[in-house]
Amino acid sequence: MKKIFFLVLFISINSYSQNSLPLGRTALFAGSGSCATCHSSNMSTVLYYNGSDISPVTHWRPTMMANASKDPFWRAIVAEEVHKFPQLQQIIESTCTKCHSPLGYTEAIYNGQQNYSLAEMKADPIANDGVSCTACHQIKQDNFGMVSSYSGNYIIENDSINYGPYENPHTQAMFSIIGFTPVYSPHVDKSELCATCHTLFTPYIDNQGNIAGMFPEQTPYLEWKNSIYPAQDIQCQDCHMPVISDGVDIATIPPGHQVLRSPYWQHEFVGGNVYMLGMLKENINTLGITASAEHFDTTISFAEQKLTQEAIDLSLLADVLNDSLIIQVGIENKTGHKIPSGIPFRRMWIHLKVEDSGSNIVFQSGNWNSVGEIIGINTDYEPHFNIITQEEQVQIYEGVFVDVDQSVTYTLLRAADYIKDNRIPPVGFVSSHPGYDTTAIFGEAVNDPDFNKDGLSEGTGSDFVTYKIPALAQQTYSIKAQVCFQSIKPAIVDYLRNINVPDINQFVTMYDARPNIPFIMSTVTTSLVTSVENERVVSGYILEQNFPNPFNPSTIISWQLPAGSHQTIKVFDVLGNEIATLIDKYQPAGKYEVEFDGTKLKSGVYFYKLTAGEHTAVKKMLLVK
Repeated sequence: MKKIFFLVLFISINSYSQNSLPLGRTALFAGSGSCATCHSSNMSTVLYYNGSDISPVTHWRPTMMANASKDPFWRAIVAEEVHKFPQLQQIIESTCTKCHSPLGYTEAIYNGQQNYSLAEMKADPIANDGVSCTACHQIKQDNFGMVSSYSGNYIIENDSINYGPYENPHTQAMFSIIGFTPVYSPHVDKSELCATCHTLFTPYIDNQGNIAGMFPEQTPYLEWKNSIYPAQDIQCQDCHMPVISDGVDIATIPPGHQVLRSPYWQHEFVGGNVYMLGMLKENINTLGITASAEHFDTTISFAEQKLTQEAIDLSLLADVLNDSLIIQVGIENKTGHKIPSGIPFRRMWIHLKVEDSGSNIVFQSGNWNSVGEIIGINTDYEPHFNIITQEEQVQIYEGVFVDVDQSVTYTLLRAADYIKDNRIPPVGFVSSHPGYDTTAIFGEAVNDPDFNKDGLSEGTGSDFVTYKIPALAQQTYSIKAQVCFQSIKPAIVDYLRNINVPDINQFVTMYDARPNIPFIMSTVTTSLVTSVENERVVSGYILEQNFPNPFNPSTIISWQLPAGSHQTIKVFDVLGNEIATLIDKYQPAGKYEVEFDGTKLKSGVYFYKLTAGEHTAVKKMLLVK
């Protein structure tokens, strides 16, 4: 009777997809099809909630985790390294398959092999099952949180124990069907489980081809450690495996059981990789994927929700200062790691567009062309900005790595250090944390007074970018700010397409068939009407707050006068010592501004004073280095 039930269930599971989930057992693992025997929805009472199938197999199979070994971009990156350094093929493929094919790699090492290849992975259905059920559920907690656990150094032993989050599991059914014993252990709910693969240090080589050190390729776990979330007991799983608090029946076997488990962690496993999920959906048969187009539609909708609702908060403020529009765009990171996260081939940027009352574009920074490349940016990389005054300047949040000669490279095996990393860190992220040395901010963002800072305090998890744009009087301006996201920088693909290797050719063909148009994470709009009065006519004495403030190294001081007079603008330190005289002359009525350069000064509080005839005003400003 059990065999008949298994056959019917197996046919039902695989009727949704073009390729079957793998069955069977190896010494260490079972195929995901075997796990699905019990942990699939009956569309009624088991793994069914609010009218939806919430079974692990249904949610997992269209994810990047399930398709980690089939990911065409990953295969192309591995192929590029092997093509460039064929003498290191065994090291490259073994390093990469540890986490992209943990079932194949771990089984091979257990059987006495020293290395594991992509060719072996592709030929084995269970090995080519990505990050599958019996990989994660067999990992032991012995080295959790230790450096020894990172880079795929999870511990899996030949004891056929499957760890789960529920006490008093039903052991007989699982053991009789797939030969595993379920054991309760709370460690499956901890971020350290995810950290075994999502904290990745990869070797890099020097100009002579020798391994010269290790590069922090991905560090979301260490970024999470340096945030507010560990203290709040908010784990990776809380965001990437959304919880259903109501009781859920999680298995179809044994029939007639009535055990409801709570909470239930949905196996959605999504981040922001909408583009690659779409590529997988479009190439199901070519890649041998075990999910259907309908499965991918659901997972893509989960990923879009993550990007649009759970990743960032976007703000937009606009004002007029003298003859300029001053626009401030703010982004706050709502995730528990840097954003964009993971491998530094991703990027996020601000697209700002300003139109006049005739719908004419008067300023646009961050627009893109038909292949998804940002218009006007530098060839190697765009620096981080605090103030933007030109359309060709674009605020791009990204990691850019360089080789031992400090030259930008797209080859991970040559990535020795970052020259830029202004990915926005999580709230609570500080430079004094022990893990900062491997998660540091690089480039001009280090000196940006409002990048992850509020005055002298770190940890805001936000950035503010100021745009200064010429404005006309008596004009209505419409302003739109967007945050754009790309899973793959087009320049990387342009580099790969020059290498004639099967896995690269396959990826480039799939990429060219799917436009890499950025995903819009958030959009905010506002409008602003400039004054009808002449710019030189003012109604009173006003000394404006310097902008930006805090500043480094320079800031703009603005003021206005209703009548001509002799004017001075002087700067003082906190002890009253005069630092600089910026203006000392007669000027007619009007609006004025002057730049103050604090390059040679120390961080701290300074004061600036306006004297105009009998009128005086003083304001405070903060220099942060």
